[in-house]
Amino acid sequence: MEVRRPGLQTTVQDAGRQVRALGVPAGGAADPVARRLGNALVGNAGGAAGLEVTLGGPTLVFHGAALVSLCGAPFDAQLDGEPFPLWRAVAVRAGQTLRVGGTPVGARAFLAVRGGLDLPEVFGSRSTDLRGGFGGLEGRALRAGDLLTVGAAAPLTPRRAFVAPDLHTPLGPEQVLRVTATPDLTGPLAAALLGRAFPVGAQADRMGVRLEGPVATPQDPGRVSVPNVPGMVQLPPDGRPILLLPDAGTHGGYPTPLVVIRADLPRLGQLRPGDRVTFRTVPLPDARAALHAQERALRQAEGSLRAWSGPALYAGRHAD
Repeated sequence: MEVRRPGLQTTVQDAGRQVRALGVPAGGAADPVARRLGNALVGNAGGAAGLEVTLGGPTLVFHGAALVSLCGAPFDAQLDGEPFPLWRAVAVRAGQTLRVGGTPVGARAFLAVRGGLDLPEVFGSRSTDLRGGFGGLEGRALRAGDLLTVGAAAPLTPRRAFVAPDLHTPLGPEQVLRVTATPDLTGPLAAALLGRAFPVGAQADRMGVRLEGPVATPQDPGRVSVPNVPGMVQLPPDGRPILLLPDAGTHGGYPTPLVVIRADLPRLGQLRPGDRVTFRTVPLPDARAALHAQERALRQAEGSLRAWSGPALYAGRHAD
């Protein structure tokens, strides 16, 4: 594939890294549901590397035949000027041009290609770490003129398979995120954070999403740095909460009173400036039940989609 237009921020992403103990962020696609189902549509394993599209997409010229899917936010996409359907596997001929425009809702989509993108692994992943400058294509977003190599794969004729809408990551300007409390959640912080709609500010990237609306934040000069995970709600000194995303650092010293449950993490990757976020606490058993239900539905869909595509293709170390 040749990049004619890179889009606002298009990066190579996969299932991410598993070396947080070394201080390396997990990374990976910000909407893992779109990644897994997009890969399943083209016969890849869920962790295969593809392109993460953000707000405005790229223009790609295919120099060889390919089987492609685009899953996530409803980006306007055209193949040689004709509408390109989302959430389906589409055969692309050599010489054709795929143009991905913008999206009216949500922020990201995952473009999967049968065989996956063939790039060197760094710490067991092909994902791009923009802040660290490694992984993907030279550790950066795509540029015009870049060439991307696709892994070898047997040809596969696309069938009329599609992904049921109830499996898609929920999109929309109003998002209710389920969270669990940490020991940092005091009574005053609970009153300030819960049941209140926070607008998503302009500072939103793969490291985190900053929310508008100050919260009185307790300051403790003696507080030690503690481990961070995606989904944590950080409270910096300015009082504007930060929702951590996949590229966030592995440790931090700010209070983290809330953690978004794992089943709702894909929603964080779809937040865009102007959206509004409300936090709702749930007990740990409910969080686990939600994750189990989501995982069961995803695995069933992946299994059904791969039933007609043969063994899943992936050259990496882990599938998800």
